[in-house]
Amino acid sequence: MIRSPVSPSLVTRLLWLCGLALFGSGCSMTSYLLEQASGQLHLLRHRERIETLLRREDLSKTKRWKLRLVLLTREHASEVIGLRRSGAYTTFYETGGQPIAYNVSAALKVGLRPKLWRFPIVGALPYLGFFSKKRAEEARLRLQRQGLDTYLRPVSAYSSLGFFDDPVYSPMLRSSPDRLAELVIHESTHTTIFLRGRVGFNESLAVFVGQQGTLDLFTRLFGAKSRFHARAKARFTRSRTFGRLINQLRKRLLALYASPISREQKLRARSAIFVAAQARYRSLFPDSRHWGRFVSQRLNNAIVLSYGRYLEGVEFHQAVYRCLGRDLRAMVALYRYAQNFSHPIRYVAKRCHLQTSPRN
Repeated sequence: MIRSPVSPSLVTRLLWLCGLALFGSGCSMTSYLLEQASGQLHLLRHRERIETLLRREDLSKTKRWKLRLVLLTREHASEVIGLRRSGAYTTFYETGGQPIAYNVSAALKVGLRPKLWRFPIVGALPYLGFFSKKRAEEARLRLQRQGLDTYLRPVSAYSSLGFFDDPVYSPMLRSSPDRLAELVIHESTHTTIFLRGRVGFNESLAVFVGQQGTLDLFTRLFGAKSRFHARAKARFTRSRTFGRLINQLRKRLLALYASPISREQKLRARSAIFVAAQARYRSLFPDSRHWGRFVSQRLNNAIVLSYGRYLEGVEFHQAVYRCLGRDLRAMVALYRYAQNFSHPIRYVAKRCHLQTSPRN
């Protein structure tokens, strides 16, 4: 493989970020951060330029088509949507069939309160990321021993928030075309708009921009009546419906946890609520091809909060989009401008005469 060289400036930037993060950290956090820095450096050293990859005669037609779609999506994201232009998604990293990383999150068993880890630059995060599955499982076990609900999930892509030029990870190419385009726009949104410590806002915004941006792109590339556009629209509609289900589930759990009954009673009652939510999901989406981890795993608060971070704020962003005449570029420009204010979410809500969402 022809490797993408790591410039001295990138190495310096990585060391600077690690030094900043390590300042004031405890021993366990220091070990964690150094391990993550090593993993990030490995990724930077083993990337391959997509333009080089596309010249290979043994490259499969499917892989070639999807890599070209990535480049078209990247161009659309910057030129049409107005997202930050960078060197991201101009390189490729082969994971050997494995996820690129694993996220571990945790929450109270009788309260929808996530465990938070605090970092410089990004602020408080409700999860830890690991390049090693073994390390992720060890972290999950430690959290379980503390009496917390936990959730470990594989990650096919993530954003370094523009500190590095993120590559296309090979698991991304196993996605459908609409999911692949959405991923590129989603992660590019993080690079462009990011509020420190507001994970729910950041993720739900990236979900909305990723989905709407994909629909606009597919209209340009294939036409509004194409099978590509139809498949994307159907999947995004399911996503919005699922978001409403998660919001209803969260409200039921909040009411339960606020009730005066005992902890044991709450634990029994929440199990029934989880089972009912999964049954509701199956009724909403009777085609079992759309059944994923939500219906196949034993639910807990950490899982519910994880889904909620991505889905519950989408309707707020959709309202902003409508307020601006369904102009995605204008919406992105408004959010970028709002970052200059001390209360950016409040500014956006006031601009569009909306009620601010407590989940944002």
